[in-house]
Amino acid sequence: MSLERPVKIALVYPLLEEVGGAERLTLDMYRALRDLGHEVDLYTAHLNEDAWQVLTGGIDDIPRPTVLREPLIELIDRLFNRALLLRVLLAAPYLGKQAKKLRHRYDLIIETESNVPLKWADASYIQAFPPAELPRYYLYIEHLKLSLYERVYNSLIAWWARSIADRTKPVMVNSTWTAKYTREAYGSQRIYVVHPPVNVEELSSIDGGRGKVVLTVSRIDWAKRVTEIPEVAKLVPEAEFYLVGSTRPASGPVLEVLKERAERLRNFHVETDVPRRRILELMSQASIYLHPPLAEHFGIAIAEAAAAGLVPVVYRDGGGWTDIASRIDQGLGYTNAEEAAHLVRSLLNDPERLRTLSARAREVAKDFSYENFKIRLNEVIKELAGPKAKR
Repeated sequence: MSLERPVKIALVYPLLEEVGGAERLTLDMYRALRDLGHEVDLYTAHLNEDAWQVLTGGIDDIPRPTVLREPLIELIDRLFNRALLLRVLLAAPYLGKQAKKLRHRYDLIIETESNVPLKWADASYIQAFPPAELPRYYLYIEHLKLSLYERVYNSLIAWWARSIADRTKPVMVNSTWTAKYTREAYGSQRIYVVHPPVNVEELSSIDGGRGKVVLTVSRIDWAKRVTEIPEVAKLVPEAEFYLVGSTRPASGPVLEVLKERAERLRNFHVETDVPRRRILELMSQASIYLHPPLAEHFGIAIAEAAAAGLVPVVYRDGGGWTDIASRIDQGLGYTNAEEAAHLVRSLLNDPERLRTLSARAREVAKDFSYENFKIRLNEVIKELAGPKAKR
């Protein structure tokens, strides 16, 4: 789809400090917009050099973002250095002042971290549960076992998110599940589902032994509920379970629990901070991908596993279920460890069904290719740009 002229876009990621799906999505969006012929620049209020090096390692065509700094952002960083979400939301209005200065240079300003339809952005990309409904989200992952401090913190986040939101602004979201809760949180009417891209080309070439191996790829974090994986492994002793994930300073207590449970299980293995090639090696050995029991907003790991031909067994809620696993087969969802174990065992004992579902998983994953991401993103940009694009 050609444009009369390239659309000039400012891509704003308020605090670029970690290495995760949101940061990678932003860089993928930058690359896709450039590939589509648009003029795009990256902006942030704070850049962590180590995170930037990890994110861009081996990529030469992504320039460093321009850092928009104000004294207050330094103060926020000192006061709330361990509360990233709060810092992002507090920084957002001050970034808005800078965005006004950029307005004359760009056709569109797109923000990709706050998960709020901000007043100063032409569109925001929402890839997590809306902060305005944060107390509700913890029903999914903590079973209401929150401290008073955590409940107060979540209520503060929700209040501030609502106060800076503009319900009239269009948003992009990473799944139909996220779209549902975004509409409920902000009343947004213009919602565009733009699934994150997966390297389908790299993963579709994986075709290994496919033994009785069950793989889980997840950040080692309480919120990810990875400590439930050994409970499933205990019920399926004939299979080997591998949990592979990145760590952060707060991962220590989670690793202690996993270590304790691993000592009692010969078929449960934990590997942390492994290189990409090790994950690909395990994908070539595994038949099943088991995602932890939480409502994932989309689930890049689920989509990658499907692209590699693993059959995903997923918690029956969240974007990983609605947009990926349920499209492969409605019988691949679970709600507790017993159901997950039953599913894993029945699949391992039915090689023909495993082969059929593996092929179906690859087909579904093709929808999440980088090329499809570009096509969908271009459709949305054309609509947001209005008369600047050919009709």
